Amino acid sequence: MIEKAVKALRKIRASKHEANKSSNRSPEWDKVRDKHIEEHGVCEACGSTKHLQVHHVKPFHLHPELELDPSNFITLCMDENDCHLLIGHGDSFKAFNPNVREDAAKFMTASANDRKLIVESAKKNRLV
Repeated sequence: MIEKAVKALRKIRASKHEANKSSNRSPEWDKVRDKHIEEHGVCEACGSTKHLQVHHVKPFHLHPELELDPSNFITLCMDENDCHLLIGHGDSFKAFNPNVREDAAKFMTASANDRKLIVESAKKNRLV
């Protein structure tokens, strides 16, 4: 029961996070984001095709010049595994995981126990 409540709160935080960013975005962002999701329609951490989001490997607030650069994108989800929050941000939307690509690749093939270790590593390595 508590786990369902935590997941629901994470989804609310993710929605608010995405909405708060939109005022700072390029007018081209929606088009670029949609194209990326169309071309990369699978979460690169868990394989989900639901609740996909584009995560900037180098954060937009630190590297605004990379906002529309597809080489700076990775598709992560806010589905069952909350990959965008946990792998992309180390469980805090105020931070980012500098090892997101490597952690996503490891997460994809990891056992349930190893997935927990990868999330813990993302939390430990996150930067603000």
